[in-house]
Amino acid sequence: MKIRNILFTPTLFIVMMSALFSCGVDRWPEYAAETELDTWIDSVMRQEYLWYEEIPTVTPNKYFLAPAQFLKELIYTTLDKNYSYIDTLNKVESPNYGFDYTLIKNSNVDTLYNALVTNVLPGSPAADAKLQRGEWIIKVDDKHITKKNETQLLQSGNALKLTLGKYELQKDSETKKDKGVVVETRTINMGAERMVEDDPIPVYRIITSATGVTVGYIVYNHFTAGTATEKDKYNNKLREISHVFASAGVTKVVLDLRYNTGGSLECAQLLASLLAPKEAVGHIFAELKHNNKQSYKDFSLLFDPDLIGSGVNMNIEGGYILTSSTTTGVAGTFYDCLYPVANWEILGAALPSTGVATESFINPKHGWSLNPVVCNVYNIAGESHGGVSFPAKYTVDETSLTNLVTFLPLGDKEETLFSMALGIIDGTYPPKEEEKPKPDEGTTEEKPETRTLKHVYHSQGYRVKGGIKLK
Repeated sequence: MKIRNILFTPTLFIVMMSALFSCGVDRWPEYAAETELDTWIDSVMRQEYLWYEEIPTVTPNKYFLAPAQFLKELIYTTLDKNYSYIDTLNKVESPNYGFDYTLIKNSNVDTLYNALVTNVLPGSPAADAKLQRGEWIIKVDDKHITKKNETQLLQSGNALKLTLGKYELQKDSETKKDKGVVVETRTINMGAERMVEDDPIPVYRIITSATGVTVGYIVYNHFTAGTATEKDKYNNKLREISHVFASAGVTKVVLDLRYNTGGSLECAQLLASLLAPKEAVGHIFAELKHNNKQSYKDFSLLFDPDLIGSGVNMNIEGGYILTSSTTTGVAGTFYDCLYPVANWEILGAALPSTGVATESFINPKHGWSLNPVVCNVYNIAGESHGGVSFPAKYTVDETSLTNLVTFLPLGDKEETLFSMALGIIDGTYPPKEEEKPKPDEGTTEEKPETRTLKHVYHSQGYRVKGGIKLK
């Protein structure tokens, strides 16, 4: 689908702005310059927006708003949950450390916090310093973390000395129950922030389960085809992985979408085409339906053998999708189009679905890209679950006191959700009734919301915006 340039046409706006002419002086050139971009946004939205009929009448003074603010005046918030957006064309990526963290209260001192490392990008300052997911940052440059100094300490951009810890369960001397504590383990020096490539597939591996099942594991953090200089770099990596998995005889796939932030529908189509059962290849993956003004653009996407290209269809009959509270609705739309042809189960958290796609419209004069929702996305059964969350087969709070023990690097067989998937494959999860802990063997548990302050994302993938993109 071509990205189109919509030209500014001021005819309607001239009429609306006539009231602003004063004392017979023609102020139009002055007003046109200030309102041209918003008028262009308005014209595109009233033609292309899926819910254009719900766009309200805009008063003339609103055309002086900043572009993002003006767009908010137009979107249909009942169904458009921040899927439509506008952005500059000359966006500059920022340097970063390449790790994300969740700030959690110190269990012993209410005013202090520890930072649980939740994700580390390969090739980043964090990775170079051998920082790992599941480690805890106790101090930064020998200073304890507080609510007031957290940003200054962890987001300064400078080289940092990090004092790290490990989470353990220890018996409370009074209650005789397990209590979670963070024990100091080591100190590392991490380099200053720099530009980091955000590879959406940072981890993949093959595991033989306890019962001999060959399992492929993939972390996929966003549906991105490639980089500015290598347009198909990450799609080709997916194709290479398909050969690795097929050659190894992989029959089950664990797809880790916990940190997936969205991206391109074409990338989702490629991944689905690589994974789908062989009998689904060549059949409908998704159907896209636009508003009644643009219905001539409706089209279908296939589990496409041509898109597979140098890859290979892995003929996976079913697998497991790992999710978290940060997984976006774009991943849900991918799942919505895949599950009718294969048995995929969700582990972790309910998976939201946007059920819609956005398209990019470029204004080269002003240097902006408008990305409105333009179509619904339906699966082969004719269903679109926009605004719906698919329930998890097993819901897991990864930051509960007991699960923090197994909050480990992605791909570790003992990591909370991956080990659960392997247990289901082997038939050892859920545990039998006699294997479950007795009530008096529990832990001293706190409500997560009283412990977690906020999640902080440095990874560039978290900057992906809006609904699933047509391109």
